[in-house]
Amino acid sequence: MRLVQVVVPDEHCEDIVSALRERELGVSTTKETSGEDDRTLVSFVVPADAVEQVLDELYDIGFSDEWYIVSLETEFASYQGVDEVQDRWAKTPNRVAPRTLRSKAKDMRRNTRSYLWLMTLSTVIATAGLLIGSPAVVVGSMVLAPIVSPMLTASIGLVRDDQRMVLDSLRMQGIGLGLAVVGATAFSWLLKVGLAVPAELAVGNVELIAIRFSPSILSVVVGLAAGAAGSFSLATKGQVTIVGVMVAAALIPTAAAAGIGFAWGRPAIGVGSVVLLTMTIVAVNLGAYLTFKYMGYEPDTVDRGVFTTDGLRRTATLAATVLVVVAVVGAVGVGTYQQVTYERSVNAATTEVLQRAAYDDLGVVSVTAEYVGVGPLFEPSTVTVTLSRTSDRPYRQLPNELARAIDERTGERVTVQVRYQDYQQSNVSTVDTRRRPNTVLGVEA
Repeated sequence: MRLVQVVVPDEHCEDIVSALRERELGVSTTKETSGEDDRTLVSFVVPADAVEQVLDELYDIGFSDEWYIVSLETEFASYQGVDEVQDRWAKTPNRVAPRTLRSKAKDMRRNTRSYLWLMTLSTVIATAGLLIGSPAVVVGSMVLAPIVSPMLTASIGLVRDDQRMVLDSLRMQGIGLGLAVVGATAFSWLLKVGLAVPAELAVGNVELIAIRFSPSILSVVVGLAAGAAGSFSLATKGQVTIVGVMVAAALIPTAAAAGIGFAWGRPAIGVGSVVLLTMTIVAVNLGAYLTFKYMGYEPDTVDRGVFTTDGLRRTATLAATVLVVVAVVGAVGVGTYQQVTYERSVNAATTEVLQRAAYDDLGVVSVTAEYVGVGPLFEPSTVTVTLSRTSDRPYRQLPNELARAIDERTGERVTVQVRYQDYQQSNVSTVDTRRRPNTVLGVEA
C-alpha cells in the first residue's frame, strides 16, 4: 500500500476528493494556510499497483505537477472497504508509476566513493574465488557488487527520455567495470609475484576461468534475461536485490577473469573476457530497455528545452556518447561473431571426429575454445575437450585428430587439450534381478 499526500489549492480540492472517493480509497483532508493561498492537504491510501492510474485520473480533472506530492510506502491501512480495494487491484497488471520507477532506481544508487569501493572489493573477492576454484566465494562477490543500479537507470533514462540520467549511468558503468578490470589485474599480479598463487599456474585450465574468456550466444541470452528480470522487478513488486545478484553474476567474475588473464600474460584470456564483459553489458542494458518499453513506459509529454543552451549541450554530449558506444559495440560485435562462428566450427569438427567407430565409448562433457581474436597475437588458439569414458584407455591419437579436423574447418592453427572424466557403469545383464524375500532384522517376513 502507498500513502499519497497532495497539497491542493482549494478551488480544485472538491473535484480531487470526489474522484478519490469514487474509487473507494481512504481519503482524509487537512486545511492549510500558507501566505495568501488557501490550500488543503489531501491524503489517501492506495494499492501500489493503482498509483499510476489514480494519478492519471487526477491529471484529467486538473491535477498539476507544480503541486506538492509525495508517495510513501505504508505497512498497513485500515478503513472501510480496504480489503475489497486491495483484492480488486491485485488482479490488475503490476506496474509502478513512472515517478515511482525513477525514484526507486535513484534510491538504489550509492554515492560515488561507496560505489567504487564496493566494485573494487567485490572484484578482489571474485578474483580470489576464481583462483582458488571456489564457487561460494565467487557468489559472495556477486552479492556485494552494486552494479545493478547504474545498469537499470540507463534504461529508465532512455525510455523516459532523460538524457542526464543516461549519461550519468553510462559513466558509472564505464568507471565501475573499468576499475574492476584494472583492480583484478593489479591484485592478480600481486598474488603472482608474491607467490601466493603459483606463477606457472595454467589459468586457462582453471574451470571457473575457462567458462568466462570467450563470448557466446548463451552469454548474450543470460545478459538479456538478467536485464529483463531487473527491469521487471524494479517496475513491479519483485526483489531487485536478488536480481542484482544475477546481473553481477554476469559481469563481476568476467571482469575478474580478464584481470587474471592480463596478469598472467595471457592476452587471449584477458581480451576474450573483456569482449564477453562488453557484450554482456550491452545485453543487460538492452534487455532492461526492451522490458520497460514492453511495459508501456514512455517519456513525459513536456517541453524539455532541447534548443536551449543547456539542452543543446546535453544533446551534443549524448550524441557523442552514443557514437562512442556504437563504435565499441560494433567492434565487440565483430569479435563476438568471429568467436561464435569459430566455436561452431570447433563443435562440428569435434562431433565429426568423435562419431568415428574408434571413439564410440567416449561422451562429450564440454568443449571450450580460447578467444581467437584478430591477427597473430592470439594464435594458436587452445581448444580444451572434456570427455567421459568407462575405461582408462589412453586414445593417444585423439588430440592430433581433433587438431587436424579443426584446422581443416577453421583455417586456424590450434592446440587441442583432451581431458577425461572416468566413471563406471553397471551391466544390467549381470545383475541378479530375482525378487528376494522381505526380511526384518534378518527374519523372513
